[in-house]
Amino acid sequence: MGSAIKHFMELVEQAGTVFEVANTIRGLIENHWEFPKGIDQNVNNLKRKRDQLNGQKEDIESRIKSELRPRKKVKKEVDLWIENVKRINGEIPNLESKVRGSSFFSRGFLVKNVRKKEEEVEELLEKGRFSDDLVVNDLSWIGQVLPTPSLVVETVKRKKNEIMQHFRNDEVQKIGVYGMPGVGKTSAVTLVNNELLKGEIEFKIIVWVTVGRKCSVIELQNKIAKAMNVSISEDEDETLRAGMLSEILSEKGRFVLILDDVWERFSFEKVGIPESSKGKLVLTSRSLDVCRRMDCQVVKMEPLSNEDAWTLFSDKVGQNLMTSADLLPIAKSIVERCAGLPLVIVIVASSMRGEDNLPIWRNALAELNRKISEYYRC
Repeated sequence: MGSAIKHFMELVEQAGTVFEVANTIRGLIENHWEFPKGIDQNVNNLKRKRDQLNGQKEDIESRIKSELRPRKKVKKEVDLWIENVKRINGEIPNLESKVRGSSFFSRGFLVKNVRKKEEEVEELLEKGRFSDDLVVNDLSWIGQVLPTPSLVVETVKRKKNEIMQHFRNDEVQKIGVYGMPGVGKTSAVTLVNNELLKGEIEFKIIVWVTVGRKCSVIELQNKIAKAMNVSISEDEDETLRAGMLSEILSEKGRFVLILDDVWERFSFEKVGIPESSKGKLVLTSRSLDVCRRMDCQVVKMEPLSNEDAWTLFSDKVGQNLMTSADLLPIAKSIVERCAGLPLVIVIVASSMRGEDNLPIWRNALAELNRKISEYYRC
């Protein structure tokens, strides 16, 4: 009798389990299954709206391309919208594949998925109607357009183009521009700075520092930090300050550091300038030895050609004066004595601008000859 009761209770328990499973299955079907009539048409509607969304995405990307400039970046909400469009473009083919490959019963579980995905696409279509600008100012971007030098001629422009070619070479990290004083090193690198700011080659920061004679490590660190609008504690020693500066430059991403008028070799490590593929260094120096010892790709600034020298002088002194048969031979002698140095040509020509007195021109030539003689005696 006892065993019969026990067996009966087991049957009841098993029946209860079956009922629970049945209820679970019924709840699953009631909550997640729908009659799949018309689901193929729903998928086609979803794909049509997806295509419309992709057309909207192409228009947005064209607008971004036209609005994006140096010191600008894409708005975060626009970036997120584009990422969501890319995500949903990956999800729709997977959903379509499931629908196509499922049985009639299984399709019933996908009806809500198709409808939900269609609602997502509609929401993105609505959010993608951006009426305002798609870009904002990038406050993390660092760089400054510099005044265009007054002594720019073809010789200087050619050197600018040569330097820019090294910027396009990923294997070149350090560029050294050398030449005698007044030959146009700073002018060429100024043109490079302004060209880089146009954004053809993407850099996050472009920093210009004038180094000068007898610049200590700490002084150079301070100049670089100031140019980036950051501060480094004066209380720290050189090594800790170098670590801070290196970390700041590395975190900025791709950077350009232009060091003008470098007189002596220095250690990048001691200053805190990271030598990596992310950064480019340009320095100007009077010394070829400094450029070589700092392992730079060397660019030599040559004196101006006779034609460029005369063009620069005529432009600065005034073309009307150069029509005088009396002044012309003296002017040509002055240009010749300037030895193709743009800075000297500009200084002399500017001092003589508008002057048509022949004795004054002769005195200017004599004074120039005297100063040159004194220079070579020193």
